[in-house]
Amino acid sequence: MKKILSRVILPFLGLGCMIASCDDWTDLEPKIQENLLESNKTPEYYEQLRAYRKSDHPIAFGWFGNWSGKGASLVNCMAGLPDSVDVISMWGGWKNPTENMLRDLRLVQQQRGTKALVCFIVLEMGDQITPTEHAGSRDDRHKFWGWVDGDEEAIRASIVRYANAVCDTIDKYNYDGFDLDWEPSYAQPFETNKEMAYNGRIALFIETLSKRIGPASGTGRILAIDGEPEHSEIPAEMGKYFDYFISQAYAATGESGLNNRLNRVISHYKGVLTPEECAAKFVVCENFESYAQTGGVSFTTPDGKVVRSVEGMARWNPVINGRKVRKGGVGTFHMEYEFTVSGKEGTYPFLRNAIQIMNPSVK
Repeated sequence: MKKILSRVILPFLGLGCMIASCDDWTDLEPKIQENLLESNKTPEYYEQLRAYRKSDHPIAFGWFGNWSGKGASLVNCMAGLPDSVDVISMWGGWKNPTENMLRDLRLVQQQRGTKALVCFIVLEMGDQITPTEHAGSRDDRHKFWGWVDGDEEAIRASIVRYANAVCDTIDKYNYDGFDLDWEPSYAQPFETNKEMAYNGRIALFIETLSKRIGPASGTGRILAIDGEPEHSEIPAEMGKYFDYFISQAYAATGESGLNNRLNRVISHYKGVLTPEECAAKFVVCENFESYAQTGGVSFTTPDGKVVRSVEGMARWNPVINGRKVRKGGVGTFHMEYEFTVSGKEGTYPFLRNAIQIMNPSVK
């Protein structure tokens, strides 16, 4: 793996701010090779990059918003992300991707081996997937999916339909899986009675998803959960259905907060997943909607050094029974807001630094 890292990760660090337009893509491979990627990136480079994806390493992750697949720069293109980003969670734009967006997506999937996940909050029946003409009100959505208040059999059948519709969308556009945003304990900026958070409903939703995506499906597609993976409505036995537990560890100031978050997950899935298995699935993330230009907040390491929180997250390794173990990875929310940073060279400087800390190349 070190040989791969030395030949794959180092070129990422010198990647400059490329401003060729991805709006002009008409022929996927020739145009992209000519206009967007460095000329020294050979087929062998990409082959080794894709092989690196399959190695045992903490991932680089992020929620990518404002996606258009076109523009005067690559800020709104997945092609502008560091090559070493492993998993992208699409924060919008996935429902009706344009031709430009699909070209952009296929580039990172096929050439780099990057995975792209559908992501949305699941609290309301049919949210995000219901056709517009049937989504005017909760009653309209219920009628479309067959949900009947008071009829538990009808409710369960509608949930199965809903989960399969999510998987059908993933299949339709050849996305790489689903990031379930599960936050029932928190206030939301939209009206909701959190009907999916009761009576085992979200468990049925996850169980249905797991037959088509996630580790239990055998499809290679990813099932992740972010927000509250340790919530009481998520049965412990479902721990094996998830590839990643993604923690919104926003504004973390030290390792104790990260350890506490991980320990809650370990406790919830005790007897189903080992602490080491929980740690290997656990991805900690900073809020770049707020902190993209500073790399996070001040974070004090165990030896007293003060760094930015994304760097602190990258340096952190869980300790299980006195032994350091691998974490799942590090990520950022609205990763695209870090495309350029005042006073910093190149693109995504804080994320690139975190990647290099987690997966150092051999010089």
